[in-house]
Amino acid sequence: MAQCPQCSKKLVDLTPRCPSCQADLGLLLDYVSHLSGGLERAENLTRAGELGQAVWAYLEVLEVDPDNVAARRQVAQVATAVRQFDVTAPGRRWAHGLDPYPKKSGALAAWAKSAVLTVLLVLVFGIGYIVGSYEGDTSPDAPPGAPREKDNTLGGTGRN
Repeated sequence: MAQCPQCSKKLVDLTPRCPSCQADLGLLLDYVSHLSGGLERAENLTRAGELGQAVWAYLEVLEVDPDNVAARRQVAQVATAVRQFDVTAPGRRWAHGLDPYPKKSGALAAWAKSAVLTVLLVLVFGIGYIVGSYEGDTSPDAPPGAPREKDNTLGGTGRN
C-alpha cells in the first residue's frame, strides 16, 4: 500500500491529490501505474511464451523498482535455468565446439602457481647469495670491506 510522501498517511486508493493534506500525488500515481503496467506486460509475455521479451520487461520493472519481489523472482529463475542448462548439457556444448565441462573459477590454481613461483624465486636468489658470498674469499682473517689479495700462483698463498 502506498503512502503520501508529504504526510506519510496510507493511501487507500491512488488519486491525484492526498485526501488528508491535499499534496499533489501525480508523480506517485505515474510511478505506480507504470510499475503495474510493466508487470502486467511481463506476465502476459510470459504466458504467451515470449520468455526473452518477458525477461526484458521484468528488467525494465527492476530499473524503476529494484526491490520488486515478483520481477526479481522471475529474473532469478531465468538466470538459474540458464546456469543449469550450461552445466547439464555437455553434449550440446561439445557439438558447438565448446568445452563440454566449463572450468570452475581457477582462483586456487592461480594462487598455487604464484606460491610455487615465489618459492622458486626465493630459492634462486638464496643460492645466488650463497655462491656469491663464498667466491674469492681466500683470507678468513681479513676485516670486512678490506681489499682481497689477488692469487697469481697455481697453488700459492696469494703472496709473491
